Amino acid sequence: MAQAEENAVNRALAGLAPSGVHAGCRRIRRDDEQYLLPAERASREPRARDASGAGRRIAHELLERLGHAGQPILRGRMGEPVWPAGIVGSIAHDDTMAIAVAARADAVRSVGVDIEPALPLPADLRSVVVIPEDHLGDFEPGIGGRVLFAVKEAAYKASFPLDGQILEFEDIAVDLAAGAAVISSGRRMTVRFTIRPRVLALAYTI
Repeated sequence: MAQAEENAVNRALAGLAPSGVHAGCRRIRRDDEQYLLPAERASREPRARDASGAGRRIAHELLERLGHAGQPILRGRMGEPVWPAGIVGSIAHDDTMAIAVAARADAVRSVGVDIEPALPLPADLRSVVVIPEDHLGDFEPGIGGRVLFAVKEAAYKASFPLDGQILEFEDIAVDLAAGAAVISSGRRMTVRFTIRPRVLALAYTI
């Protein structure tokens, strides 16, 4: 069951990723913290280390494909992953699954990813996430709100390495039908998403 789910998420990620962007997933397992390199263990709460280890294991595999085997992915000032020079990428996880994407910086300037359960976003969170400038397209508010949540998280992860700005949900306007996000700074990003087998969102700029 776990392997089938991983395979489904991997296929979905491959369908979202543009040319040059590598992606992968791993179901979070007990003792996945073993995959954290020594330099990556600092400042992590023990209960978060399995999720971080699962994400880092995927990311290390992607780096190996890109010719950067064995290099640690440290944490920046806001906890964001710091990739080797010439590489861009993103890591995310929900309660049970970790995902990562990575690419050479000459393929995309920046990329962000997020994963969420395929469940409607609660109404109290929708009031925080959804702004008048957002366009849900054909989605009903519940699952549409969840997609917006994931897309905005991915867009933030993609924008931060470029702009260094901390963004709130209200700072990102998304048009799901057009596959576009606009940051309050005016930066535009392409977004791609799916709601099966989970809500997966990817944002990037070329």
